[in-house]
Amino acid sequence: MPLSKFERLLPWTGAVAGLAWIGQSFLFHEDTEDFPGKATTAVIHDHLALNYGGVACLVVMGISLVFFATALRGHMRSGEAREATYSDIAYGGLLLVAAGLSQMVMWNWGLINGAADAKDDAALHTLSFVGYFGFAGMGIGIATTFLATGLAGIAHAVVPRWFAILTLVLGVLSALGTAGIPPGGLVNYLLLPFWLIGAAIIVGRRQTAAAAPANLTMATP
Repeated sequence: MPLSKFERLLPWTGAVAGLAWIGQSFLFHEDTEDFPGKATTAVIHDHLALNYGGVACLVVMGISLVFFATALRGHMRSGEAREATYSDIAYGGLLLVAAGLSQMVMWNWGLINGAADAKDDAALHTLSFVGYFGFAGMGIGIATTFLATGLAGIAHAVVPRWFAILTLVLGVLSALGTAGIPPGGLVNYLLLPFWLIGAAIIVGRRQTAAAAPANLTMATP
């Protein structure tokens, strides 16, 4: 059966999510230095448009991840002959990441539109700590998705073996980072967008290649 336009575009939502994560890291300007508890009312208000843009990136990423979760689960299921175990786990993991992003949006709105507008320095100080480490709430979902995808790639070849092994390693590091063991935290923050973009390319290309024989058969008189 030939792919619909929506089905062809669905895997690329992973790349959109990755780019949105990169975008938010450049747009947010809430403190004078990269250190928790340093957010200031002056900096937030001076970069208000950029901070709104950062929140928008988090929203776009969260929505895109839900779409990409569906694409990844569908692709992984194609290699699971009798069970849909890994695909469901990876799907659930990405939904957890989207939930973590929703939490980040909440804390950032509290920081930008709440404490900063009220000029409540005590609340601003507290929310600055929470916002700084907000990405840690995504960690369990990231680790779950990486581990399930890596294991599925090794067991069912749903992704290239090198990508499966790399993803499995990243999953272990991500879990360690979420537990506060360095350098795993860097995986959750710095390497996540590049994995999403890479996974989107792999899933998109493999999906197109798998549908090509069907398209060719239908075109043959």
